[in-house]
Amino acid sequence: MHTMSRAAKQKQPDLLSEERNLCPPSHERSILNVCLVYPNRYQTGMSNLGFQTVYSLFAMSPGITCERAFLPDRAELEEHKHSNKPILSLESRLPLADFDLIAFSTSFEPDYLNIALMLHLSCIPLLSRDRDESHPLVIAGGAALFINPEPVADLMDLICIGEGEGIIPGLLATLMSPEAMDRRELLVALSGLTGIYIPRFHHPRHQSGRLVGFETETGIPCRIERVCAELEKHPPAQTVI
Repeated sequence: MHTMSRAAKQKQPDLLSEERNLCPPSHERSILNVCLVYPNRYQTGMSNLGFQTVYSLFAMSPGITCERAFLPDRAELEEHKHSNKPILSLESRLPLADFDLIAFSTSFEPDYLNIALMLHLSCIPLLSRDRDESHPLVIAGGAALFINPEPVADLMDLICIGEGEGIIPGLLATLMSPEAMDRRELLVALSGLTGIYIPRFHHPRHQSGRLVGFETETGIPCRIERVCAELEKHPPAQTVI
C-alpha cells in the first residue's frame, strides 16, 4: 500500500489558513456530524453561493458540526486511487465514512459522475440498498437535483427537492429526534416532510422496455412537492467563508 505525498497532506491545512469563516461556531454539544460535499474542485465549490448557503444552514444549527469535502485535483486524485487512502474532510481530516451524514450539494449534472467517484474513494457502498446502520446517511440537493434526480437516485438515501432554506430545518429536527429509530424507520419519518424524496420507496414500472410510472410503497407520499422557500424571510445568498 502506498502513502499520500507530503504535498497532498499539506494542501488542506494551507487552504484553511487562507480562509476566514464568518459562521459563529456553536458551543453546544455536537449531536450530528455532517460533511457537506461539493463534488468538484475546492475553487468551484467555494465559488458557489448555493453551497455556501447550505453550509451556513448546517454550521449555524445547534448541535451540528459541519465540515466540508471536495473532489481532489487531478494529481491528488491519482494518489487516492493508487494509495487506497479515503477522501478526507477539509477541517478535521476525517474520512467521509466517519460522519453521521454526508450531504452532496450539486448544481450541475456532469458532477453526478464525481458523486459516484467520491463515494467509491471513500469506501462507502455506491448503492443505498447496500448500506446499513454502520454507514453514513447519504443525501443530495441542489439545482441539478430539482430538475432530474433520477441519474443518482439509487445512490442516495434521500434527495432534497427545493431550496435548502425550506428543507434543512425540518430535516435536521427529524434526524436529531430523541426517538430511537432504525434506518428504515428514520427514512419513513423523513418521507413525510415536504420536499424529501426517498428513492428506495418508489419503484419504477416498465412496459416494453419503457418507463411508464412508479409504484410507491404504502404510507409513502406518491408525489414529491418541490419546496419553494419564502426567500425574503432569509438572508440573501452570500459568501460566509
